[in-house]
Order: sequence, then structure tokens, then C-alpha cells
Amino acid sequence: LFPMNSFADHDILWDIGYAKTWEEANVHLGTLYSESPPIEDFFVWRDLRVMDECHWYGWFIDYWMEGGLMRDIFTHKITTPEHW
Repeated sequence: LFPMNSFADHDILWDIGYAKTWEEANVHLGTLYSESPPIEDFFVWRDLRVMDECHWYGWFIDYWMEGGLMRDIFTHKITTPEHW
């Protein structure tokens, strides 16, 4: 089960056309909160993200279990505070 705020996250992303940059999102700001997306779109988005979310949550657990050891979230290589 996903927390309720993931519905809100999806709604905003849907409103701005799943934009990847500020410029793309800015084009769609006029449609923000104008209508609700179909629930089927949420399910597709959720299913595409679930493994990434599990990976990020695992990284978060590792961070605390390793006493705050700074690792890159994608490669898990140890990094420095400057790059973290």
C-alpha cells in the first residue's frame, strides 16, 4: 500500500505532464489542480515506481544502520560530504 501523499504526488505530476525539468513544468502550471487524473493512470505510475521506491528506502535504512555512512544513492559507493 502506498501512503496517501503518493496520490497527491501523482496528481501534481500528471497535471504538469510528468515534466522532468522546471521549464517543462512551467509550461503546464495553468493546468495544475484543474482536474483529477484517472485512477488507472495512478496505478500505472505506481507500478512503474515501486521498485525504485523500495531501492531508495533500502538506501535510507542502510544510511542509518551504517551510522550515517555517506554512500551515493545510485552506485552505493562511499562519497564525501561535498558530493553527498
